[in-house]
Amino acid sequence: MKNSILVFLVALVLLAGCNNDRETVSGQKFTMIKKGDGKEVDAKKFLILNFMFKDGKDSIWNDTRKNPYPWITMKQAIQRPGDNVLEVIGMLTKGDSTVFKVSAKDIFKKSFRQAVPPNVDSTSFFTFHVGLADVLDSVQFVKYRDELVAKQNEKMLNQQKDQLAKDTVAIDNYLKAKNIVAKKTSSGLRYVITRSGLGNNATDGQTVKVNYAGYLLNGKYFDTSLESVAKEKNLYQPGRPYTPYDVVVGQSQVIQGWHLALKLMNKGSKMTVYIPSSLAYGNQKRSEDIVENSILAFDMEIVDIK
Repeated sequence: MKNSILVFLVALVLLAGCNNDRETVSGQKFTMIKKGDGKEVDAKKFLILNFMFKDGKDSIWNDTRKNPYPWITMKQAIQRPGDNVLEVIGMLTKGDSTVFKVSAKDIFKKSFRQAVPPNVDSTSFFTFHVGLADVLDSVQFVKYRDELVAKQNEKMLNQQKDQLAKDTVAIDNYLKAKNIVAKKTSSGLRYVITRSGLGNNATDGQTVKVNYAGYLLNGKYFDTSLESVAKEKNLYQPGRPYTPYDVVVGQSQVIQGWHLALKLMNKGSKMTVYIPSSLAYGNQKRSEDIVENSILAFDMEIVDIK
């Protein structure tokens, strides 16, 4: 009797293990690590997904845990027959977690829609870990999105405040070491008027013509509108027109520090401005010279105001 019960329990365990292995219509196999509520998801519902995938060398290509946002998509948007990854996701229910492997050939051809890159072994397999964290209707999605954005904005503002404090110390130390007496604004700009102009300062909506030279606190120049400076600093590009740059104050796609600086200037004035990274490109890398959280300095001249 005891042996019969033991055999029965072993059979149940084996059966449960088998039930964790599933397959899509195209034959993509996947293993359920955790089972959710088992309710089929309506096509118009929004999926909140967490996922990570890595190549055959265990190099991670993407991991939502390291991103500010999860992957959010509508169920009907992922209904693409033949795409191994989306087919698996389409079969998940709220709370499910799964792991599966997809050949490099399939992932690039059917999911990425491109040829396998030369640095990827076409015979290798990518491993995916995917979890369907939540399923939301349209009303729930809007609320979730707004709360997520607000939380991320708060985080970014706190990071900017911390970075501004660091940049302020760096700029002030630089000015002190150079014996430069600069004025400062509540925004964090430090500036020196090197030549006074005429008339009123530039205001939002006006078009100003600006000559400029931009450089880092280490003295490295990265851009200029002046041909003489470009040649002196090894920035000269044949064929580029070296003329004053047109900026609509408060509107043109230039860094915020520029808009703030231009409103401190009038026609004919010259100024050197020191811009903290939060008023420049923040934590974005723009070039080999302008890396994350770079403080920028500009020598600027307003040639004309329209």
